[in-house]
Amino acid sequence: MLRCVKTGLRFLAVKRASVLNAALQSSQHVAYKPIKKVMVANRGEIATRVFRACTELGIRTVAVYSEQDTGQIHRQKADEAYLIGKGLPPVQAYLHIPDIIKVAKVSGLMM
Repeated sequence: MLRCVKTGLRFLAVKRASVLNAALQSSQHVAYKPIKKVMVANRGEIATRVFRACTELGIRTVAVYSEQDTGQIHRQKADEAYLIGKGLPPVQAYLHIPDIIKVAKVSGLMM
């Protein structure tokens, strides 16, 4: 039994070493590109926390908001804010993908 455990542990150590080696080799070929701008397609406390963290890291932020959320704090905390889902209730406005993609293109997040 003890011999099986030792053999198993030795196998796991070799396997872990080969996985780590492969990860190191693959990461050496990837170019690092820093995040410059983040869009949050959400509202409330979640969006506010993301904006605060991004500001601390020096990352510019983009908020989207519905007509009903015009005065909300997440809109004020972002560097840029764009209205989405005109005429839609808030939940449907935040799920209106064509508007979110349009904002991403206009704000320079997508090309």
